[in-house]
Amino acid sequence: MSDNYLYPMKLTPIYKDKIWGGRVMKKLLNKDMPEGLIGESWELSVYRDDITSALNGPLQGVSLKQIYEERPVELAGRAPGPDETFPLLTKFIDARQLLSLQVHPADSYAQKNDGDNGKTECWYVVHADPGAELIRGLQPDVEPQAFRTALETSEGLDSMVRRFPVSTGDFLFLPTGVVHAICENTVILEVEQNSDMTYRLNDWGRVGNDGVPRPLHIDKGMDVIDFAHSSPDKITGISYHEGGNRISHMASCQYFSVEILELESTYRVDTGGRSFVVLTVVEGSMSVTGENGEQLEAVKGDTVLIPAQPSTATISPQRGCKVVKAYIDPTHKRFIEPLLQRGEKIDEIEKLIFR
Repeated sequence: MSDNYLYPMKLTPIYKDKIWGGRVMKKLLNKDMPEGLIGESWELSVYRDDITSALNGPLQGVSLKQIYEERPVELAGRAPGPDETFPLLTKFIDARQLLSLQVHPADSYAQKNDGDNGKTECWYVVHADPGAELIRGLQPDVEPQAFRTALETSEGLDSMVRRFPVSTGDFLFLPTGVVHAICENTVILEVEQNSDMTYRLNDWGRVGNDGVPRPLHIDKGMDVIDFAHSSPDKITGISYHEGGNRISHMASCQYFSVEILELESTYRVDTGGRSFVVLTVVEGSMSVTGENGEQLEAVKGDTVLIPAQPSTATISPQRGCKVVKAYIDPTHKRFIEPLLQRGEKIDEIEKLIFR
């Protein structure tokens, strides 16, 4: 591997054919997709055999896994502990049909029962057709046994889940244990733990490409559902203006923090040397210049990885650029401090912290 400094990298997406997928990402997100019903584009991944690679610069073609293994401090800000995996996964999801009703486990349950990490995630709605909805959570007072019966019989299930309308630009946080489903005619950017651990609860009577119903995981799902969970469906975040740009802090948990950047002028990314930063363009386009002068262009649908070291990069936006920014901040300090410096009350900031 090159001994040069690391630099801002575009990544090669991994496309997933899904029975509920479609072709919308080709035009909407400028994706050069293979044939088929493409439901997912994994943008940043070091998960099992699904590993993205650098698309530009001296490390073009080198896998993110190799970079992480050989240069972890430069890439991620620190060396991983024993059995510790790369911390983040991001993907676009194109739902032309209603996805299965599902739930994700926490780390402790997933590691004990499946040998994998749990899956905490968040969604940014890249596009929603008029009338689009999402499912998040259960109606009040749904009893576990009644819900299990509904899962097994598919009778009365729709009345037990919470559907609500969504629009382009909405943001949702999905802790483990929350029942959910992405509904038809939406495109989502999902930022999540490095895991694909999902317990499918009900598939709405659908069968797979082989004509056989897809497997369900009702027993495990019932073990991990949080029937008492209560949190806002949508998060509006806390915003401030800086240099003509609007910065919105959306959510922070031990696995990732997310901000939304609406850029009209130059914006400086500073990792502090502590974590990589992932920039996903969801509107417009931008140029990115690394600390040592490396440059790349990114358009809507592109993902750019800024390594922890060297610690700075500069974004020059074009055409009303909007970017979802994700980074690792388990103490929440980098997420909280800019808000406190601008006089935001800690009680309001805490509403965005999921501990």
